Amino acid sequence: MDTGPEAIADDVELAQVRRQARKVHVKSLVLATALVALVLMIPTWR
Repeated sequence: MDTGPEAIADDVELAQVRRQARKVHVKSLVLATALVALVLMIPTWR
């Protein structure tokens, strides 16, 4: 765990890790978009 990034030699495992990473990125993008939309719906006080 402390040696830093490791190269993944197995193509099947590499594909699985990439799928998991893609899911994380998509979920993060959806959450960020929803939070920005929520903040933009809050009226400003003037």
